[in-house]
Amino acid sequence: MLAYCACTLGFTMLSSVFSFYYVKVFLNYFMIEESWFQFAQLLYLTWNTINDPLFAYVQDTTNFSFTKTRRESILYTAPLFSLSFLITWFPWAKGTWVTGLHLITALCLYDTMFTYIGLAYCCLFTEISTDSKVRLQLTQWSQIARLIGSSSIFICEFTSESLKSFSSFQYTCIGIGIIAALFMTYAGLYAHTEHDVKLKKNSSDQHAMHDKSLDKSMWRLTWQVLTDRNFLSFVIANFCQLFQRTFMGNFVAIICDELIPDEFLSPSWRKVFYGSFNFLNTLLVIVGVPLIQSIGYASVIKWSFIWKIGAGIFMLFLGKEYLSIMMLYILFDQIFAGAAFALFGLPLSDIADHDKNKYKRSHPISSIIYGTNALVTKPAQSLSPMLTVAILNRYGYKEHTAGTLPEEGALMLKDAIFVLMCIYSITLGIIQILSWSMFVIRPKSKKEIEIELTI
Repeated sequence: MLAYCACTLGFTMLSSVFSFYYVKVFLNYFMIEESWFQFAQLLYLTWNTINDPLFAYVQDTTNFSFTKTRRESILYTAPLFSLSFLITWFPWAKGTWVTGLHLITALCLYDTMFTYIGLAYCCLFTEISTDSKVRLQLTQWSQIARLIGSSSIFICEFTSESLKSFSSFQYTCIGIGIIAALFMTYAGLYAHTEHDVKLKKNSSDQHAMHDKSLDKSMWRLTWQVLTDRNFLSFVIANFCQLFQRTFMGNFVAIICDELIPDEFLSPSWRKVFYGSFNFLNTLLVIVGVPLIQSIGYASVIKWSFIWKIGAGIFMLFLGKEYLSIMMLYILFDQIFAGAAFALFGLPLSDIADHDKNKYKRSHPISSIIYGTNALVTKPAQSLSPMLTVAILNRYGYKEHTAGTLPEEGALMLKDAIFVLMCIYSITLGIIQILSWSMFVIRPKSKKEIEIELTI
C-alpha cells in the first residue's frame, strides 16, 4: 500500500503539471496555429482510442518481462513517462508547422506512457484487496499522496512567476520529472498484489495458471465489458466528468485571467487560488471518508452531480459581475468535481469484481476493464479543448492574445467564456445524473466476502 501511494505521488506530480499548463503554453507561448492545435488533438484522440484497449489486452493476457505483473509494468516504464513529460516544455519552433509537430509528438508520447503506467496503477488499486473498506482506506491514503503530488503546480507557479519566467518553469519541470520517476520506480519494486503472489506460487504448474475465460480475442473480452449495464452507466458519467475536469484544468487560468482582473485578485493570491484546487479536493476526500462509509460512494457521487447542476444554473442567472461569488463557484466546482472523480476507482473496481464472478474468471481482467473505460472516456480529453478553443476563437480569442481585438469584441469574449463555463456544468451534470441512476452494483462487505470464500 505504501508503494501504491508512492506511485500516486509520482504520477500526480507529472499529470497535474501537464494538464494544467500544456494548452496555455502552446497557445500563448509557442503560438501554435488553431488548425495545427485541432489536428494534434484529433490525432491524440485517435491514438487514445487505439492504445487503451491494446495495452489493456497486452497487460492481461501476455507474459512478457514488462507485463508479468502490475509492479513490473510500472518499473520498466517510469523513466520513459518522465521523459515524455519533459519533451512538452522545450519548444522546437514558434508559430510554425514544427510547433504543430511538436504538440503531436508530445501528446502521443505522453499519452502512451500515461496510459501504460496508468492502467497498471489503477489495477493495483483493484487487486490489492476486494474488501470495500480496504479500498476506501487505500483511497484515503492515496489521496494524501495525491495532496503532496499536486503541490507541483504550486511549485511551478512560484518558481516561474506564473510562467513569466519560462526558463525557470523548464528547470522546475526537470526537477519534478526526476523526483516523480524515483517515486514510481520505488512502486515498481515493491507494489505486490495477492495475485502476484499466487502466480509466483503456481509458476511450476502451468495448468493452474491457465484461465480459459481469457481464451478469447481482445474484441470478445472488450464486448463482454461494454455490454454490461453498470459499466455503460459508469462510463457515460465518467466521460462527462473527464470532459469538465479537462476543460477546467486546461482553461481555468484563461477563465480567471479574463474574468477576474488583477485589481481584484493580485498575482500572488492568484497563484494560491490556482494551486489550491487539487489541494482542497484531495483534502475533502481525506476528511470525508467517514461520510462515504456511512452513506456509500454512490450517493456521494450522485449529490456531486446534483450540486453541479444547481450551482451552474445559479451562477448563470446571477452573472459575471459578482466576482467573489464567481471565484467561490469556480473553487467549489473544481473541488467537488475532483473529489467525486477520486472516488471513481471504487465503482470501477466493483465492476471488475462483478465481471470476474459473472464469467467465473480465476482473476479479474482489471486492465481490460480500465482500458475499455479509457477507450470510451479518454476522447473527452481531446474533445474538450478542441470544442472550447473553436468556440473561443469564434469570439476572437486568437486576436485577443495578439492584442488586436477591439474593446467591444473583448467584452463579447468575456461573456462567451462565462456562459460556456456555466453551460458545461449544467449540461454535463444533467447527463451524469440520468446515467448514474442506472448503476446498481453495491460493494460487498468483508463479512460477505468471507462467506463466499467459505462456500
